[in-house]
Amino acid sequence: MKKLTILLISSVLVGISSQPIFSQTQSKGEVKDQEFVIRKDRVLTVPVQPRVFEKLPVLPQAKGITDFNYLVNQYAMNLTPLQLAATPAQKNYAAPKLNLYPGFIRAGYGNFQSPLLEVRYMATEVNDFNYAIQLNHQSFGKGPVLQEQSKESHTNLGFDGSYFTDLFEAYGGLKWKQDSYQFYGFDTTYANRLDLDLENVPGNVLNTIDLKAGIRELQKVGPIYYEGELSFRHFKDSYLVVESQFGFQAKGKFRPVDDWTGEVGLAYFSTNPEDLNFKESRNYFAIRPNVSYNYGEFSFTAGLNIVSENDSIENKSSDFRIFPVLKASYQFAPQFGFYGSFSGDVNRNTYYSFVMENPYLGPSNRLLNTINNYKITGGIEGQFQEAFHYRAGIDVSRYNQLYFFVNNYSKNLDSFDAARFNLVYDDKVAVFNINAELGFKISDFYSLGSRLDLYQYDLNQQEEAWSRPTWEFKVTNQVTPLDRLLIQANFNFMGGIKAQGPADLTSSIFPAPKQIVKLKTIADLQLKADYGITERISIFAEGNNLLNATNTRWLNYPVRGIQLIGGASLKF
Repeated sequence: MKKLTILLISSVLVGISSQPIFSQTQSKGEVKDQEFVIRKDRVLTVPVQPRVFEKLPVLPQAKGITDFNYLVNQYAMNLTPLQLAATPAQKNYAAPKLNLYPGFIRAGYGNFQSPLLEVRYMATEVNDFNYAIQLNHQSFGKGPVLQEQSKESHTNLGFDGSYFTDLFEAYGGLKWKQDSYQFYGFDTTYANRLDLDLENVPGNVLNTIDLKAGIRELQKVGPIYYEGELSFRHFKDSYLVVESQFGFQAKGKFRPVDDWTGEVGLAYFSTNPEDLNFKESRNYFAIRPNVSYNYGEFSFTAGLNIVSENDSIENKSSDFRIFPVLKASYQFAPQFGFYGSFSGDVNRNTYYSFVMENPYLGPSNRLLNTINNYKITGGIEGQFQEAFHYRAGIDVSRYNQLYFFVNNYSKNLDSFDAARFNLVYDDKVAVFNINAELGFKISDFYSLGSRLDLYQYDLNQQEEAWSRPTWEFKVTNQVTPLDRLLIQANFNFMGGIKAQGPADLTSSIFPAPKQIVKLKTIADLQLKADYGITERISIFAEGNNLLNATNTRWLNYPVRGIQLIGGASLKF
């Protein structure tokens, strides 16, 4: 490199020194030959320098900005408001297709000559006026005793309609019901009498007509809710019993805030029963105001039951009664909570309510309401593992005029009055009840419900709590193993029932005391299955008393053995 530099400098100096000579000998514009030396083998090199790698410097973290203070000044501007023109969206939304069938028919047949028919038809379109019609019939041409002698039949036909406005619903209905029973429950000691025709034991046909009309507010969750209903019922049997009833019931609720609720209930009933031995007019009027308060999981209710009834009772101080109503509950957690109450009331009884409980009731001397002087309840309830729920409690009650059913042995044997029952009352009864409930549910696949009741009676006039059980146990099961298959299994057990038998003719006491008959424990197993072949057609099968037990709920009235029935249903 140095040599090349020296060479270039020398060439320049030589050129400069020789310039005057050339200028003297060279003419203007003349080109003179010159020689240039270019060396290609010269290599230029640069020394290698080491490369330094350094990490990027860590930048400092930015500090968060805590507070900002803004100064806002208001400036009045006279601007024309923006005009928005809303236009509806033009889109067709397809309504979900629901297969609603207004008609339903279900028919079947079973042993004991038992046809079954159920027909329903209702309006499925959304209209201001809706209606429904139904017909049900089931009969048993044969029974457990002499077949024809113990048959029974049940039929009802009804119509219901509702008219809807924006604020309320006006509804009404008419229902006719007929129940037919045979008095086949005679004492076995009568069967040895040759003058008795056991084949032609008379029966009893109960006819009932119910008519109702009412109005109720539609927005049940609003600050005010009201409802009212007028009703009329006419009942008559094959003998001399006729009972007409007119009733009015109304209820109003007021909810000023979410935590407080006030309620007032009214009830008035006028009943005119006629029987072989009496005819009277019975009136019942009740006002039931109460106030409820909810605070979190705590709930409290306080109110009064004000009742006036005109039943004729010996040494009755007044027709007017007032009972307090106090209820409270607190749920500590979903798994555990407690409840308690103290209340009293007058339980209204009619001949119709008595005969619906015991269809073999005969002529009665009088009808009385049951006075519940007080009822104290307390217990625990809750749920666990989101599938089990339980409830257990103790009830202590005090009653006046608590009723019982006993067989009528007061008449002569030719009249078969022993096959019927009489009403007897006790003026002072204390009832102690222990109850427990357990439920279980796994989605829609399986559900179970059970309840146990234990009763103890402290009586004043009657020797025993005639025809009332001392314990009851019920279990209901429902399983859906397939989409269209539903299976139900129910267990019903009842025991401790004592009935009043005929007088003990061997007794030296006059008049001879009635015998105490202990009835066997009632055990009933029921199975039901329903399978949908298509969306419209399904088949079913039912079985009652599958244990083939000689269950006797009322003395001398054993029920039918194993009852099987099957059939099909159709939607149209």
